[in-house]
Amino acid sequence: MTKTELIRVQTKNIIELLENEFNAMDFDNDQGSYFTFSTNTFNGILRRNGFNVMLEETIKLGPGFEEERYNRRDQVGKKSYYRKRN
Repeated sequence: MTKTELIRVQTKNIIELLENEFNAMDFDNDQGSYFTFSTNTFNGILRRNGFNVMLEETIKLGPGFEEERYNRRDQVGKKSYYRKRN
């Protein structure tokens, strides 16, 4: 099996895992270096280089949550901002 064939098989297996375990759907490969997909509450990216998977929440945190949830949201936003800048 060539390296390209191996990567195709691994990619197919990972996509099937995401579909079966996380109900991932709507895989789009327009970007070339990564796939975009969605679940019921998350948008995701599967990168071809190293098969990294990233998920982001797609619902906004509106009124009615406990203060701890808002604090967690704010901390996650700050960490993401710092990672992008560094």
